Amino acid sequence: MSYKLGLIFSFSIGIAAIIGWIRFKKVNPAYYPFIFCMWLGFLNEIIGYFITHRGYSNAINNNIYVLAESLLFTWQFKNWRLFHRSKYLFPLLIISLILIWITEGFLIKGINHMFTYFRIMYSFLIVLMSINMINRQLMRERKSIYKNPIFIICMAFLVYYTFTVIVVVFWQYGLNVSMQFVMNITTILIYINLFTNLIFALAIYGYQPNTAFHCHSDYLFRSCIGYDIFYSNNHPSTTPYYRIV
Repeated sequence: MSYKLGLIFSFSIGIAAIIGWIRFKKVNPAYYPFIFCMWLGFLNEIIGYFITHRGYSNAINNNIYVLAESLLFTWQFKNWRLFHRSKYLFPLLIISLILIWITEGFLIKGINHMFTYFRIMYSFLIVLMSINMINRQLMRERKSIYKNPIFIICMAFLVYYTFTVIVVVFWQYGLNVSMQFVMNITTILIYINLFTNLIFALAIYGYQPNTAFHCHSDYLFRSCIGYDIFYSNNHPSTTPYYRIV
């Protein structure tokens, strides 16, 4: 893959970030962590672009970003009521993520190196949380599951972070494979990243403001992805519409 194409793919997160910014006033507050992470991801890509073009490493800003991403996505799962049966689990995960990040960054490797252990750990955590949420949606969803934005987002999480674990493990341990093989699977991850970024953008864009439940035939899976992220026009403007999931 050429450098320019990889750069374009990495900036695809900007589509979701811009759509989230335009439609932010209509977004259900329960999805704010997800929107914040889209903005932060786009900002990190911009910062990384200018840093690398000045001849410096983007390891520091990427390491800071992965910590913020892990915290925001864990917060998002909390808003989806993943931890409602254990009020101590969410703060425990947050503290654990921060401590592991600090340990690898300042005691094991240094802030200027890629935090591989942390990436493996938090990617695996997101995979586990996504599987849990997907199972819940499959059991509770009475209508088409492809109209459920939680299901769509978690499926994107599942695909991307599962492959992230595989790629980082190869980078960290080698496992007696050639560098060309590692580069090939990294290229696949770049394509998967593009796909998930577009899914995120569709999840935010899917709502049609002229109706609370409108589906456009051109949308992914022929559904109104993200319809329950937003406030419904059939409800008072001060009261968010929550679909029971």
